[in-house]
Amino acid sequence: MMRRWLRRRTSGRLPAGGVKATYLLAVAFLEILRFSGSGGILSATLNKSNSSFGCVFEYLLTPNLTPAVTQCLTAVVHRAFETMLSWLEERTSDIGEESNVRESVLSVHAGFLIKSMSQRDEHVRDLSVKLLTQLKEKFPQVLWNSSCLDLLLISVHNELTSGPVSDPAWVATIRSLYQKIAREWITSALSYAPCTTQGLIQENFCKPSGAQRTQHTADVVSLLSEIRICIGKNDWNGIRTANIPAVMDSAAAASGARKEAPDITLEVLSTAVVSATVKCNHAGEIAGMRRLFSTMGGLNMGVSPGTQSGQAPQSFDEVFLSKFVRLLQDFVVTAEKQPIDNSQFRETCSQATALLLDHLVSDSRTNLEGFSQLIRLLCWCPAYISTPDAMETGIYIWTWLVSAAPSLGPLVLAELVDAWLWTMDTKRGLFASDMKYCGPDAKLRPHLIAGEPEAPPEKDPVEAIIAHRLWLGFFIDRFEVVRHDSIEQLLLLGRMLQGMMKSPTHFSHHPAATGTFFTAMQLGLNFCSCQDQFNLQKCNMGLQLLEDRVYRAALGWFAYAPEFYESPNKSFAQREAQSVSIFVHNLQNTSSTDSGSKPQGREGELNTADQIHPVWGSVDNYATAKEKRKQLLLMLSQNEADRLEVWAQPINTKDTSTFRGKISSDKWIDHCRTAFAVDPRIALSMPMRFPTNATLQSEITQLVQTHILELRTIPEALPFFITPKAVDENSALLQQLPHWAPCSVTQALEFFTSPYKGHPRVMAYVLRVMETYPPETVTFFMPQLVQSLRYDDGKLVEGYLLGAARRSNIFAHILIWHLQGECEEDDNEKEGAAPKPNAFQSLLPAVREKIVDGFTQEARDMFEREFDFFDKVTSISGVLFPLPKEERRAGIKRELEKITIPGDDLYLPTATNKLVRGIQLDSGIPLQSAAKVPIMITFNVIDRDGNPNDVMPQACIFKVGDDCRQDVLALQVIALLRDIFEAVGLNLYLFPYGVLPTGPERGIIEVVPNTRSRNQMGETTDGGLLEIFQQDYGPVGSPSFEAARQMFIVSSAGYAVASLLLQPKDRHNGNLLFDSQGRLVHIDFGFILEISPGGNMGFESAHFKLSHEMTQLLDPSGTMKSDTWNQFLRLCVKGYLAGRRHMNGIVTTVQLMVDSGLPCFSRGEPIANLRKRFHPEMNEREAANFMVRTCVDAYNKWTTAGYDLIQYLQQGIEK
Repeated sequence: MMRRWLRRRTSGRLPAGGVKATYLLAVAFLEILRFSGSGGILSATLNKSNSSFGCVFEYLLTPNLTPAVTQCLTAVVHRAFETMLSWLEERTSDIGEESNVRESVLSVHAGFLIKSMSQRDEHVRDLSVKLLTQLKEKFPQVLWNSSCLDLLLISVHNELTSGPVSDPAWVATIRSLYQKIAREWITSALSYAPCTTQGLIQENFCKPSGAQRTQHTADVVSLLSEIRICIGKNDWNGIRTANIPAVMDSAAAASGARKEAPDITLEVLSTAVVSATVKCNHAGEIAGMRRLFSTMGGLNMGVSPGTQSGQAPQSFDEVFLSKFVRLLQDFVVTAEKQPIDNSQFRETCSQATALLLDHLVSDSRTNLEGFSQLIRLLCWCPAYISTPDAMETGIYIWTWLVSAAPSLGPLVLAELVDAWLWTMDTKRGLFASDMKYCGPDAKLRPHLIAGEPEAPPEKDPVEAIIAHRLWLGFFIDRFEVVRHDSIEQLLLLGRMLQGMMKSPTHFSHHPAATGTFFTAMQLGLNFCSCQDQFNLQKCNMGLQLLEDRVYRAALGWFAYAPEFYESPNKSFAQREAQSVSIFVHNLQNTSSTDSGSKPQGREGELNTADQIHPVWGSVDNYATAKEKRKQLLLMLSQNEADRLEVWAQPINTKDTSTFRGKISSDKWIDHCRTAFAVDPRIALSMPMRFPTNATLQSEITQLVQTHILELRTIPEALPFFITPKAVDENSALLQQLPHWAPCSVTQALEFFTSPYKGHPRVMAYVLRVMETYPPETVTFFMPQLVQSLRYDDGKLVEGYLLGAARRSNIFAHILIWHLQGECEEDDNEKEGAAPKPNAFQSLLPAVREKIVDGFTQEARDMFEREFDFFDKVTSISGVLFPLPKEERRAGIKRELEKITIPGDDLYLPTATNKLVRGIQLDSGIPLQSAAKVPIMITFNVIDRDGNPNDVMPQACIFKVGDDCRQDVLALQVIALLRDIFEAVGLNLYLFPYGVLPTGPERGIIEVVPNTRSRNQMGETTDGGLLEIFQQDYGPVGSPSFEAARQMFIVSSAGYAVASLLLQPKDRHNGNLLFDSQGRLVHIDFGFILEISPGGNMGFESAHFKLSHEMTQLLDPSGTMKSDTWNQFLRLCVKGYLAGRRHMNGIVTTVQLMVDSGLPCFSRGEPIANLRKRFHPEMNEREAANFMVRTCVDAYNKWTTAGYDLIQYLQQGIEK
């Protein structure tokens, strides 16, 4: 048999002589026995020279071997190598001391092969390289064996003096080979476990023998200086662990040099030298203190014996151990109350780690008794503190521990797993699943999102999420290191993953957690891939269950509406997108842990044929259903990756979406049914990702109506069964409404519109929703509530309004003012205005009277004082009308002197949080108007909940003869957009100043503080905006000028998005304000939506004003390629994308005013066109490109300049 094998390995060419053949067969038999018996170790004492490869290679080094013999001996080497691999493979499941023996054998053989690469015989060198490569591929854990890495780095610069004659060519060849192998070795190790690899390199630098021997020789420095890794393109092919952003962030922390850059690039040499120096310093401090302590006799020196009676003197370790334990405990206590000193925390942790490692060196028995509490605190403190800085320190310390003392690896990992599961139990970071932590949506309740408003959390949840991301990167790094050589640590990670994936509700759905969440799912999939490893072959059932839990948890992410999140960290969005993309890539290449033959119930597999699946419940065909879930998850994850990629690269016009247009109607139906079976909320959230998919809408409608009893807690299901058709048919489905969860205010208001015809069940539900929220919260939508009285045949809306008015005086006052604003005086009707229904007009005073009659005596007194005061101020306009213009200002002052402040609870109607404390008598200014005389008056006000001594001025314009209701509508939309931008975290500026109609053709308008119009600015200088900014803020490039430019950019972008949606016209320079910081504010919304000046001629064809002087500030280069222009584009695109997410709420707000008689609804199709401007049919990339084109089209458009010229010629408004 041996002869046949040898013939096969040598292509049938054995040495001719029988003696030689017999000898070779004997050699083969002997070496195979040697390797099969003890793994190829010659003695019980393990060292590099004891590898049996030394004997095998000796044969090859025999001089004057014939090619045939060499080939036979090479075959013997290969067979011995295969035998050694088999011996190691059989022991992959060993634990404890036996596993240590296995890893030592592996290290011995690898070390011998590394040393053999310096042989003069080329064949032996090549054979050593080949076998070492195979060894790394079969047992990757050898990459992180410290002795092998040390030997490799030593070999790079060793003096090669063997041989009788100096041979420079041979020396150069060997050096080149070692550098090549070392570079490949380190790069490969970094690509899978960058944290651990850096820790080992740092330890190599810290070792006295290594430092003294190498002195960082030129060869090693040259080698390490060339090695760097980053998130993007690297020296390896495909995607590896180091491509995961969380792992790279963790690697940066482990290096000791955290970097904030768009693409983190870790330079191995510089970080290794710096960190090694710091570690050596701390080790030196501890060693020095230990020697001093020992020399001086400890803490009991000089103390009389009597005072220490019965007490044993404390050792050095005991003294400093208790000190560090107390310090770390203090950090935990402090962190609960206030931020800790991060540098001090890092210093303390580093010193404590140095003490622990010094103890391990000094105690040959590796006695950890007494140090277990310190290890626990070093592992748990970063979890308790839960900040990125604390977690970076933790990763740095943990990497130091497992690199310097690999024996501590299981203990450290066990503590970290317990700490991770503790954060899950206490709902921290990634596991902060409470509603108040859910992100932007929480800030938009209840106007645009269902749910009661909650106070924001005391601590920013994003910080704890980022801390978890860093921590997760460390876990992934350790997984790659231990997956092949430590079954104990692998099972610890398995315990963590099983606990984490047990319930999909454990996870936060804050959008800032997207990348962290999918990285956790990635770790779960990676762990499931261990099914092919020999050491986990008995865990198939557990791996199958874990894989199902990973799929269920991952699908659970899509049970919520898609959101965006803007981080101050510029690279955050790109890393989030890359995290999801890597998950998608791995999911596509993931093979199932079962072969589709589950019902057979093979040993170690989960039999689901005759029982309920612990994750999915009852399953008819497990394999088919599993594939459908995988395809659904893949499709949704691809969509998420595409969305986040657009958010990260908003002005990259290339469409990179991966599946659009490739899914058939049948496949959409299949996806929808699969999603509904997993969790109905997943199916109900899909239309938010694909809003114009008719197949999806139809299938979800059918599913909702079929399973309606199961969905009562999900307000998102309402539009799928409350439809105009259901109202017309008085569908039995509407009987479920009394039991349905409350929806958002805008969703509820939509049911007030005419298509729903005031159906009593629908109206009862809507009013129940409105009563769920405090009246002050609903006050924002007062114009829409007043309009809903038009369809209130059952008096339900009226009943709600009267009840809310009784609960809140402010609600009652605002309601009365709006009712008065809707009233119509016959002698003041505007020509061409749409007539209002008489029934509605007759209802308004009746409702007002009922509200007043329902006041308590105290409430009536407040009402009379509030309304009487502002009626007196408004009436001044009528007094001024007959006066000559030059006497009107004095007339205002005379009238104001007659008015007193009737009480301390008087507030500004346009800002109910501002209490009036006085009137600035000299502030009255009459304004120009074709009708009655509007006046501007400044009040002294304080914040209702602020410092009563902090008095501020607030000017208001009291208008008579102008309808302010259209301005109210425009500013409502602007306020919603502002809230959306702020919730997402976008740095976009909008100022929705207060406007309130107080009667027919009357109203109060807040003056935007610290502003002047562009027209006023032009009266003092002949220059454009650029010159004015230089005059006000200093030269271009100065800090004050650039700060003002930034303010102009963020405000221009905000109003660009608002203008695109509202289409405000008449944008001459009198309607553009600039505040003292350089921010732009639009005012006067007399022409919005479908109407424009000049008989609706639509001369201003740009979607928003971007005149030449504005582009000079936005785009200094004038070529649309400057950084500031690109910043403006990015902000516009992101603002538009964020607004699109809440299209329905914004459209509903406008739609409810359609029958109000406002001029903006007098022509065209304003609602349909408003919806079109959101472009719901576009994916994110197409919508982003549309916004970019819109900005380019508006850039210095000739119609904009033309309109400014017309206004200058006709009205004298500066252009």
